Amino acid sequence: MNKLNRHSSLLSLMMLLLISVFIPSCDRLNKDPLFIGTWQHKDIVDTGDLVFNTTRTLILTKTTYEEIYMLQRYNSDAVLSVIGFKGDLSTKGSEMTFNLEEIGTCVKDASQNCTDQVVFYGQGTQYYIDNIQYFRLIIEGEYEADENYLQLKRDTNGDGDMEDNGESIEFQRI
Repeated sequence: MNKLNRHSSLLSLMMLLLISVFIPSCDRLNKDPLFIGTWQHKDIVDTGDLVFNTTRTLILTKTTYEEIYMLQRYNSDAVLSVIGFKGDLSTKGSEMTFNLEEIGTCVKDASQNCTDQVVFYGQGTQYYIDNIQYFRLIIEGEYEADENYLQLKRDTNGDGDMEDNGESIEFQRI
């Protein structure tokens, strides 16, 4: 009986050891990547004659993205223009691939002025057909993320680099 108790105790100890090693590794496997979340970048654009406030809001999940770019008059709440993008997102290491599925524009109020609300149009809709020619369907990029910031570099114009104006943006988590 004494030998059976030692064997049982040894087996219990081995099981506890395996459980203590296995459970933390499962937690690490289930941890979401740091890029997941809602991010924002605000900027002021001076064209010489006019000054605008711009806001980019980027919502990332493991497999999708939504990006909204809003243009407003400087120091005004009036929305001049909104463009939106939605699609699939794939990642490998620090690389991201954005696959555009829908494009969006502002919802207009009763006076036909843009609001900050966005309506999206997918393939087969007239808005999509009329406007998709101005956008790239697939955009490659690289990212670095921590708890508060997302540095995103994308080749938005398809010239093979990520060094052009607006291709490297630092977003802040909101």
